[in-house]
Amino acid sequence: MEANEWKNHMDYLTRLAASKCRSQTDAEDLVSDTVLAALAFEKGGGVIEHPRTWLANTLMHKYNSALRKRYGSPVIVTCDMTVEPEDEEDIFATFYATDEAAEVRREVSYLAQINRETLIRYYYRDECVADIARALGIPEGTVKSRLDAGRRQVRKGLETMETRENYLPGKLYISFGGQGGRRGEPTSLVEDDLIAQNLLILAYDKPLTAEELARKIGIPTVYLEPILGRLVDGELMVRTDSKRYYTDFVIYKPEDKFSRFDAQLAFAKEHFDAFWEVMADIIGRLHQLDFCRELRPRQMKKLERYATMRALQNFEYDGCEELKKTLYQYPPRRDGGHWIAHGNVEPADFKDSEQMRRYNNYVIRGGHRSTRCLGYHGTKQLSLFEFDVPMWDSPHRFACCYDVYFDHIHKLLYSTYIGETPECPDKLIECIPQLEELGLFTHIDGKLTVDIPVFTSEEYAQIAKICADATARLIASLGGAYVMHLRGMGLNLPPHLKSVPEFFRYLPATWCIVMSVVREAYERGLHLSELDYCCPPVVLVVEK
Repeated sequence: MEANEWKNHMDYLTRLAASKCRSQTDAEDLVSDTVLAALAFEKGGGVIEHPRTWLANTLMHKYNSALRKRYGSPVIVTCDMTVEPEDEEDIFATFYATDEAAEVRREVSYLAQINRETLIRYYYRDECVADIARALGIPEGTVKSRLDAGRRQVRKGLETMETRENYLPGKLYISFGGQGGRRGEPTSLVEDDLIAQNLLILAYDKPLTAEELARKIGIPTVYLEPILGRLVDGELMVRTDSKRYYTDFVIYKPEDKFSRFDAQLAFAKEHFDAFWEVMADIIGRLHQLDFCRELRPRQMKKLERYATMRALQNFEYDGCEELKKTLYQYPPRRDGGHWIAHGNVEPADFKDSEQMRRYNNYVIRGGHRSTRCLGYHGTKQLSLFEFDVPMWDSPHRFACCYDVYFDHIHKLLYSTYIGETPECPDKLIECIPQLEELGLFTHIDGKLTVDIPVFTSEEYAQIAKICADATARLIASLGGAYVMHLRGMGLNLPPHLKSVPEFFRYLPATWCIVMSVVREAYERGLHLSELDYCCPPVVLVVEK
């Protein structure tokens, strides 16, 4: 290399060394070592075809060798990094294939967007401070501040790399009350998205920055920022003015449920006679209705289950007047829905214990769910009402064809009921044998028939009135005892979480009461005796 060529590159090497070293002396030593290495290489017969790239790579190798000695041997990084030079002739093109550089690149990817972009422009694209300031529309002083902050964070990340804990992902199941959004929000925001679920879990107890979340979850910030933005836009998260994120709904942990389980069983057992006196009256009144007498025995049994579940669950929700006031205030959402979310977390180290199996026998997996449509086959409105319960039922019956069940199951049932060709996806029609096993259909004289109760809207209004009367009686006789049961059972929410209605603090103390009453009745031979078939509490209502 000729002398004048050296001069063309010395200013750049000096600036590059100064950006890496803590003192001017260290920078000068680094440049000297780099030049000596180049001279030795040429003296040995080597040819430097791309001097700028060769010199920069050599300087960075020597710098990172010094780093390695200071912080210990490097950790091999196997994850794919997203920050890459744009041009193969970029000064870092060769260097960034090394293990030491992979660590630096990894730490850059953990930076927040504003610092990350500034460092990439300065070190990867060789842009000066003035150019970066013009491109980003910020003062040069701000560019220097971001460079300094980014360097400090990268240095800290390298120093603590070997002491970080590995994060084991859990699972988060989101439910909601009210009306969901146009695209199935809020559940669709996190379904099958383990990263989104764990960001919500991590940001629940206290607000965290994107960088802190990235460090905890072990995924670079550059990957997380779009997900965090989606969760904020979907109103499952809040981004504060200090650029911290927190989960904006209540999350229930296993200990929240298990610690309140036995108290619910005891409450149901202590007051069972008062409960069942009302439930027995419901069943008796149903049998006196003329249109119910026309039902087949299996259909009648499913109606008994449905009416009992509805009256008991309404008591569960409405039995405490103070909490009832907060339940139905579903705020309007950007997605077009009106809902309040709540989640259940299953930690990574959570095991399917005997305690969990016992609990699952008493918790209702789905509350009173309705699926509706207008104007189908000449109807004014078609409505399917159902519960998912863990006894003589197949909870999550929709799992056989989840993606089409909620939009079309009521249509398939009604088409079969009136003997018309269903206007449903083939996937759902192909599931009819499974839906028959799950108690929605049956064959009579070789013909497919609906095996759940089907009512007119007028008939269903009479059934709903019987259930409402029963709930009122339960509140009158057991409301005071229910308030005493709930006292002291509320969750202590994180102090930053202000949007959760008071009612949701007490939900874990109510989830098992309904099935505790039902199971006690079953064990006493008062309800669901002699069943040998799937008996889901489901009814179809037709409004002409």
